[in-house]
Amino acid sequence: MAQDQFAGRILSLLRLLRPHRLQGTRKVRLGRHFDGGYVMLDLLEGTEAAYSLGINDDVSWDMDVAARGVPVFMYDHTIERLPAEHPLFNWKRIGVGGRSDPEKRIETLTELIHENGHDDATNLVLKCDIEGAEWDMYGETSNQVLRKFKQIVTEVHELDKIGDDQFAERVRRALTNLTAMHRVVHVHGNNHGNWFVYGGVPLPVTLELTLVRIDAGPLEVSDETFPTPLDMPNHPGRTDFHLGRFAFD
Repeated sequence: MAQDQFAGRILSLLRLLRPHRLQGTRKVRLGRHFDGGYVMLDLLEGTEAAYSLGINDDVSWDMDVAARGVPVFMYDHTIERLPAEHPLFNWKRIGVGGRSDPEKRIETLTELIHENGHDDATNLVLKCDIEGAEWDMYGETSNQVLRKFKQIVTEVHELDKIGDDQFAERVRRALTNLTAMHRVVHVHGNNHGNWFVYGGVPLPVTLELTLVRIDAGPLEVSDETFPTPLDMPNHPGRTDFHLGRFAFD
């Protein structure tokens, strides 16, 4: 692929992630300092449930959400037990992917929502950090399911592989689906990884994105620069990534 075509493909994907501002709403950081904390909109009042995909050894985000009275449905097939408990925690040793695979203990987000009785829910929250499996999950999950989530905070991984045509198509499908009913309101680079440059476009290998459903209120293009005062470097021993306005016009 020619250099200008390659750059154009990357830019077309990044334009889907243009940060917006929801008028009249402030941001809040949930979770621990450094890695494990996420900047979100302070819109948890009335939330029916939160879905937390990918736990590892950290439930600080889940604790902060549960402290607001929101039940948290938690999934991670790589751990044997949660590192801490809370009365509002509901954990299952299951991974989440684009397609179910009982042998690998993988279920789809659609199946989990049905199992939990949330088929009619309209005010859910999603936190997703599933180490690359997010691309197929978002790409295969219907808009009808994704629109149940008023707010989504997610990590997206392995962006340095975007030069591969098949991977780029997975990314395109996932981001198109993810932004069909949601807009990015916050972006942060995970500095546990590195920068890379493709087609003249510098990017972190891993991004943290917060999105809100488009019916949450009036949205306008943001003029914020990232990171914001609420952000912290994931790796405290390294300088945080500066993304500017993250605008690719």
